[in-house]
Amino acid sequence: MNLKDIISAGLSRIPAWLLIALSAAGFWVLSRGMTLGPGTTVGYAEELIHTVGPLQAGRLKELHVMLGQSVKAGDVLAQLDPRPLMLRQNRLKAELEQAKAQLIAEQDLQNAQLQRGQIQAVRAHADVQKMRAELRVYDQQVKRMEKLKSKQLIRATDVEEAQRQQRALSADLSARPKGSQRELELAGLRPRPKSDQERRLDERLSPYRVAIAVREAELAELELAISELTLRAPVDGVVGTILQRPGDTLGAGTPVLTIVTTRPGYIVAFVPERQVSHYPKGQPVELRKIGVVLKVLKAQVIELAPMVEEVPVRARPSPTVPMWGRRIVIKVDGTTPLLPGEAFRVSYH
Repeated sequence: MNLKDIISAGLSRIPAWLLIALSAAGFWVLSRGMTLGPGTTVGYAEELIHTVGPLQAGRLKELHVMLGQSVKAGDVLAQLDPRPLMLRQNRLKAELEQAKAQLIAEQDLQNAQLQRGQIQAVRAHADVQKMRAELRVYDQQVKRMEKLKSKQLIRATDVEEAQRQQRALSADLSARPKGSQRELELAGLRPRPKSDQERRLDERLSPYRVAIAVREAELAELELAISELTLRAPVDGVVGTILQRPGDTLGAGTPVLTIVTTRPGYIVAFVPERQVSHYPKGQPVELRKIGVVLKVLKAQVIELAPMVEEVPVRARPSPTVPMWGRRIVIKVDGTTPLLPGEAFRVSYH
């Protein structure tokens, strides 16, 4: 006799009334949202899962934690290979030093050029002042010689020679550029003030300083990228899963591991739509650990989601049958320790 025949024979021995009763009970459970009773649902100790992964592609070099290990926020979890970025860092450091050396060299060069221009302006201004002084002397000399000529004490040729030199010097002076003091400074015919010279030097060196700032910004960005190759725990918790191993090539955002955290004393449950009215905010409830009959925990509903959502597979009586409900958050009275994901039967008074 095969298994099918054995099952058929066993079913034939069950009274018809019992099969009808079992069918009715099953229909009743399904009609109550697939729960064990009119005010019972299943909840789980709240667990928050944080996925840890790199922000950029790379190769996983080291893994510093094990499954189930407790970690604190900031602890090193894993390390990606930093060598490619460190080579770029060395190149950028060399370029930065080169840019700084160019700034120093250009500063000396531009400062020397400005000083030469200042010296030439001083000389040009001094030449004009000298010519004006000489012209005043010639003016006085011509006046004296004209008086002496009128008394026939000197020759007319001497007076004419002095007048010729006076006219030549006056013409030379008139040919020199004229304008305001600022215009003469801009033309390089008068020395500039110290503040003006410093401003000109700063303007000429500005492109070199900008080049240094660009290199420093690139280097800072690269140093940040290198630091991000060290994966650290974002929160206190326990290593829940390890998804990658040293040597694996990772894309940006690829999960390497997960950290599981929880709010101590909080239970999350999904209530079928027909039972939502029994779980208003502030409603006292009782929690019983699945598999433990006697121990009862007192708690109350503190949060009720405003919308209906699909219940997670784990919270469904039948994993293959979709179910919808509202999420509620329950706070356990006292300080009872709960394991993340620990299951409870929830019932209202």
